Amino acid sequence: MIPVTTVTTRSGKTVDIISQADLRDPLDTGIYVRAYCHFHGSDHQRSLSINKASGWGHCFNAACQRLVLVSEWNPTVAAHLLHRPEPLSNQTTSLRPDRPKVRSTPPPSPLAQQPVLLHEPKKTPKWQQEELRTLIHLEKRLQNSLERTPLVHSYLRGRGIPLEIAQLTGVGYLPPELPATLEENKRHWTLRRWAGRISFPLITPGEQGFIGRTLRHWRPGMDENAHKKLLDRPGRPRRWTKTNPAGWFCCTFEQFGSSIILVEGTFDRLALLTAGFEPYEVVALAGTSVQADWFPPQVKTIVLALDGDEGGQEASSRMAEQLALEGLTVLPCPPPQDGQGKDWNERWRKLGLDGLSPLWETYSISSPP
Repeated sequence: MIPVTTVTTRSGKTVDIISQADLRDPLDTGIYVRAYCHFHGSDHQRSLSINKASGWGHCFNAACQRLVLVSEWNPTVAAHLLHRPEPLSNQTTSLRPDRPKVRSTPPPSPLAQQPVLLHEPKKTPKWQQEELRTLIHLEKRLQNSLERTPLVHSYLRGRGIPLEIAQLTGVGYLPPELPATLEENKRHWTLRRWAGRISFPLITPGEQGFIGRTLRHWRPGMDENAHKKLLDRPGRPRRWTKTNPAGWFCCTFEQFGSSIILVEGTFDRLALLTAGFEPYEVVALAGTSVQADWFPPQVKTIVLALDGDEGGQEASSRMAEQLALEGLTVLPCPPPQDGQGKDWNERWRKLGLDGLSPLWETYSISSPP
């Protein structure tokens, strides 16, 4: 009999932490693995569905509805739920008696040991590897170009962002003429995708990336919505492009405080830093999904300040549930529906500090003095 470790999170959710070896007759269906549920003992259908990327899954049987986490597929979160400093192993773990709300119970029927399910990491295409290496090599030149390009200064002013704030966060700019000036061995054809773009450095737990916003077809005095309409025309460059891997626009993870404000866009983060928030308090997803296991242990509270449009509201709802399952306190704070901007950068441009007042109030609750 294989023991099952059951944990109750701070939000009241009950999670069964299992090993991949516990899965009965697993079937790889792409994003998900389907298996027969070893909790209610059904042999008729694979009702246990587990996301391979996150390790989270649940049983679709109405009488069961067990929520599970496969420890090997998300060891950081599994260790966090058990309040252990190290990831779980495949062996049964003895829990100290001073850890409440944790119990070990045997499953109702013997489980057949399954072979380990191996998930090879997705390989980054060679051209994307070359692109990333080239941008890293040129990063200092991009930052210097930001300082010397009046067009970029005008664009940032239109967004309500001082040049000094952009420089503080490592923002750069790749002038359209730069690729032609490089030595042949340093030139790469993918730089054409980045020419004329403001670049933002992105980070993951182990790698660096970039995201770029094009300034092509933008002219001083043009607002963001008008520029977007121009770029939406056929044949125009994409507004944004990213490297692989990408990541979050933020400070290093070790610098995070106990409370984090999570915003969607890079300019949202720059606006909040301009308003007085600290770099370690604001994280921009920058088109990348939230990865709960990226948050270091000191992070306890997340203020979800995503865009106020329909997409942002749906994403906020999903993220709130996901983060709460992993024991984090979540405080939703979308922009008010008052017609003064769907995101925090737009509200900052139109209303200044008054436009950010809901966010100040929510964050003060999450991070009391």
